[in-house]
Amino acid sequence: MSEGVLVYCEHSGGRLSSIAAEAIGAGSRISCELGQQLIAVVIGSEVESAAKEAVSYGAEKVYLVDNPVFKEYLTDTHLNALEKVVRELDPVIVLFGQTSIGKDIAPRLAFRLNTGVTLDCIGLEIDADTKRLLQTKPVYGGNANVVQYCESNPQIAAVRIKAMQPAERDESRNGDIIKFDVDIDPASIRTKLIDRKIEETAGIKLEDAETVIVGGRGIGGP
Repeated sequence: MSEGVLVYCEHSGGRLSSIAAEAIGAGSRISCELGQQLIAVVIGSEVESAAKEAVSYGAEKVYLVDNPVFKEYLTDTHLNALEKVVRELDPVIVLFGQTSIGKDIAPRLAFRLNTGVTLDCIGLEIDADTKRLLQTKPVYGGNANVVQYCESNPQIAAVRIKAMQPAERDESRNGDIIKFDVDIDPASIRTKLIDRKIEETAGIKLEDAETVIVGGRGIGGP
C-alpha cells in the first residue's frame, strides 16, 4: 500500500537549494492533510549536511544516497538511484522543484513507474473526498489555470519556484537519516561531465530575489 509524501531535494555546495525548502513546505502541508509521513531523498556525494538540513526543514525521514558516483548530476545515475528509492518506499506523492533538474528527471521517473506527472505547478491541494492531489498549473501562456489529478500512484508534481511557501528551518527538529545504498552499473552511464565553468555574478540571484522590477521599451532608457 502506497504511503508517505516524498520530496526530491536539490542541493549545491552541501546545502539545500531554496526550491528544496519550498517543495518541503508544500510536502509538509500535504502530508499533514493526508496524515502521512513527510520523507525527503538527497542524492549526491558527501551531502550528509544537506540531509540534516532537510530534517531541520521538517522531513521526518531522509533517505541519503551518498556515493562519489553521484557527485555531479547526471540523468542516468540520479534517475536510476531515485527509481530504486521510490520503488522501495512506494510513496503516494513525489514532489520536485520546477528546475532544469526537476524538468529532466520527473517525467523520466513517471515513465518508468507508469504514472503521470504535472510540471510547473503553482498550487497543490488534497481533494477532501477522493484524497487525490489536485495540481494547478498555468496554460495558454498563463492566461488560464487548469486543475488536474492523477489516478495512479505515485502522483508526481514539480512546483514552480516561488509558488510555494518555504518550510521554516528549525535546528531543534529530530528525524531519521537513513543511508540507502545504490549500485550503479557503469554501462548504464551514457554521459560524462567533461568540465564545469562557474560564472561569477554580483548581487542577488534572480530566483532568490523577493521583488523583481521589470520594464520594456516604453521606459525609453535606464
